Amino acid sequence: MKMNMNTDVSQSTSIADLLRDLRDEAATLIKQQITLAKVEIQETGSRMGSHVAKIAVGGVVTFVGAIVLLIGVGHLLGVLLESAGLSEDTAQWLGPVIVGLVVALVGWLMLSKAKKALAQESVVPRQTIETLKADQQWARNKLQQPHESTT
Repeated sequence: MKMNMNTDVSQSTSIADLLRDLRDEAATLIKQQITLAKVEIQETGSRMGSHVAKIAVGGVVTFVGAIVLLIGVGHLLGVLLESAGLSEDTAQWLGPVIVGLVVALVGWLMLSKAKKALAQESVVPRQTIETLKADQQWARNKLQQPHESTT
C-alpha cells in the first residue's frame, strides 16, 4: 500500500508540473501571437500609408492636369470666338471667363446638392433611441407584472 500512495503522490506532482508547463507555454504562445499581430499590423499600416500617399500624389497630378486642360479649353473657346467675329482682345479674355463660369456653376451645383443632403442627415442615433425606448417600455411592463399578479 505504501508503494501505491507514493505512486499517487508522484503522479499528482507530475500532473501539477504538466499543468504549470502548459500554462507557461500557453502564456508564451499568446505573447508571441500578440507580437506577431503587432508586427503584421505595423507592416500593413506602412504599406497602406504608402498606397495612400500614391493616391494623394495621383490626385494632385490629376487636378493639375484638369486645370491645364481647362486653360486650354478657355484659349480654344477664345480662338473660336475670334473666328466668329469678336475682336482678338475680347476673345482672349472672354473664352477663359466662359469656361471659368461653367466650371464654377458645376462646382456650385455639386456643393449645393451636397449641402442639401448633409442638412437632411441627422447626427441623432434614431435606431438606438427607438431601441432604448422599447427597452424602457419592456422594463416598465416587467416591473408592473408582479403588481398585477398580486392584485
